[in-house]
Amino acid sequence: MSFNNWILLITLSIVWGGSFYFVEKALVYFTFEQIVFFRVFFAALFILIILFIKKIKIIFDLKLWFMFFVMGTLNNVIPFLGITYAQETITASLASLFNATTPIFTVFLAHLLTKDEKLSSVKTIGILIGFIGMIILLLPRGFGKFEFAGAFAIIAAISYAFAGVFGKKLKEYDPIFNVFGMLTASSIIMYLIFFPSINSLEVKSFCEFKDLILLAIVSTSIAYIIYFRLLFSVGAVKLLLVTYLIPISASVLGVFLLDEEFTINMLLGSGVIFMSLWLINKR
Repeated sequence: MSFNNWILLITLSIVWGGSFYFVEKALVYFTFEQIVFFRVFFAALFILIILFIKKIKIIFDLKLWFMFFVMGTLNNVIPFLGITYAQETITASLASLFNATTPIFTVFLAHLLTKDEKLSSVKTIGILIGFIGMIILLLPRGFGKFEFAGAFAIIAAISYAFAGVFGKKLKEYDPIFNVFGMLTASSIIMYLIFFPSINSLEVKSFCEFKDLILLAIVSTSIAYIIYFRLLFSVGAVKLLLVTYLIPISASVLGVFLLDEEFTINMLLGSGVIFMSLWLINKR
């Protein structure tokens, strides 16, 4: 990958790593389905403003919007619900560990469903090493006992993998418009399924929405603009390596925002993860 793509990948890991923190804070005031709805709804509104500012045309095509609904389901509704529900009972660190299994599923799906991202022995070894690095990084905080909720986070990872492969079908359209279409479709799906819970929302103070708004704008809108740009330039497998970097970003944010201790396991795990990235990108 080029230097610019590496910068975008690291930036994406930071803004997505923050999503686990924002979700954890938002769960104090909102249910998991309310968090997911307002996350995609506020994010869609933010992207709509960008569309008007940049004068990007909104395309109304039935086939295109069908793809947006599929992409919204795979890349927003299923994974956001799975991870947010899981975080009601498991730690954010453990949720991000389950999320890091995404490239493992992606490499096999890309091998089966695409012509340009075939499986190689080096790539497979790199992905497995990266997963070991994730375990080293999160073992002190992530594992107490296995929680059944972790299965929902695994479903989220599988859904992300499908989205990474399917999303390449939107390559000919503007990335910002793709984000708007996907988030709009996700908002509609979420409201149709969970409107009783969404309509029953009671907010005592605007401050309760602070983390939810940051989750929507920073960790969703901006993140997906970067996501689509990287998807079209580096491919699904290399893009979803960002799930290895997310726990590193989350750990660093934890040190500065939550006064967490930076342990030797974090340093060792980070080294193993970067070694896996080198292997996967090795020509």
